[in-house]
Amino acid sequence: MTIEESISKLKINLIRRRPFYGVILMKLNELRESDAIDIASTDGNTIFYNREYMESLTESERNFYLLHQLYHCIFMHPTRMVNKDSKVANIAADYLVNYYIDMEKEEFRRNQIMITPPKDALMVESQEDKDLLEKLSFEQLYEILYKNMKKQEQNKNIDDNSESNGEGKSGLGKNINYQNIKEDLIRPKNVQKTSSNMRRIIQESIITNKMQGNKSMGDMPGNLLRKIEDLIGTRLPWHKYLRRYLSNIASDDLCFDTPDKNHIYRELILPGPYEDENRLEDILFVIDTSGSISDDDLNNFMTQAYNICNDFNATGKVIFFDSIVQDIFDIDKDNFKKARPTGGEGTNVDSAFSYIRDKKLKYICAVVLTDGYFPRPNILIRNVIWCLTEDATTRNIEGYKGSKIIKM
Repeated sequence: MTIEESISKLKINLIRRRPFYGVILMKLNELRESDAIDIASTDGNTIFYNREYMESLTESERNFYLLHQLYHCIFMHPTRMVNKDSKVANIAADYLVNYYIDMEKEEFRRNQIMITPPKDALMVESQEDKDLLEKLSFEQLYEILYKNMKKQEQNKNIDDNSESNGEGKSGLGKNINYQNIKEDLIRPKNVQKTSSNMRRIIQESIITNKMQGNKSMGDMPGNLLRKIEDLIGTRLPWHKYLRRYLSNIASDDLCFDTPDKNHIYRELILPGPYEDENRLEDILFVIDTSGSISDDDLNNFMTQAYNICNDFNATGKVIFFDSIVQDIFDIDKDNFKKARPTGGEGTNVDSAFSYIRDKKLKYICAVVLTDGYFPRPNILIRNVIWCLTEDATTRNIEGYKGSKIIKM
């Protein structure tokens, strides 16, 4: 298998099976061949590789090196190494990236993406070291390793002085010859632009995957996702995910009525062009008013629906339902203010879906605000976004064709 075929196969597998990573890899610059590097490297914008070396590797070894560089990009190590000793920064980044990949190796394997780290990879073995890496940021680990390197320089005795790195009996940094480290991080020419671009790419990937309802977000270890979200500041409330998604529809290019055909072959449906750039037309808010919905949740539903419709000058309808359709009104500011949700009985979302189908309502998306406690829907409508309460169940809506799931 050629290098190009390996890269193409990895991209397709990631898009299909681990789309959070696939979307990010697709949005980076094309991978580039370079004889100036030993194996692989990145500046946070582009992943470079040495053709001769990569051709000597197996497919699983190539996958490791490419994913290793992708993780460096995601955690923005090239931009975070500025004003740091480059060798120590590379060691700290490699320890963390290899630990993260090791955390996910079984999930990659289940998704038919095989990875084999090289024998000289900086990996931690003890549970103590793993627990330590779990707690440390890149900057914190860098400081530990930097102090360790300085002790080695002062004493000129690597073996004796690398036994302690400020963290008890941890083996991190032990027996490392800092001067012989191969560096794979390249300082970008424009640090601020590179950092901002990666934040945008990661935000788009998180939102795209959550709106697509992809399981890959759930399969990712929660602590790893939190590290990414904390790093880029994108732990957004549910309504912000929805608002950003709807902003894309209203502003320039996203509508599921016209999917982007460029991605269909990857089994990834991304929204395509929307014609009207000035407003959101024909949005449905389908609001669960059954007895299991608390007053706080219902007020939250109504507030966010009102704000979204107000901000986007939206048109459409609001449908209240429990076991039956209780009330319907056209969207406008006055109607929203006067609206009094009615209901309180059991829940059957098919009552609302059958109304939408039978009345042949025109809409671009149907936002269903619910806790998910109802029988599995039998009626299929298009472009459903399930917005769920914090204690909601997804048991009967997972697998609903063409829908997306986000939680409040």
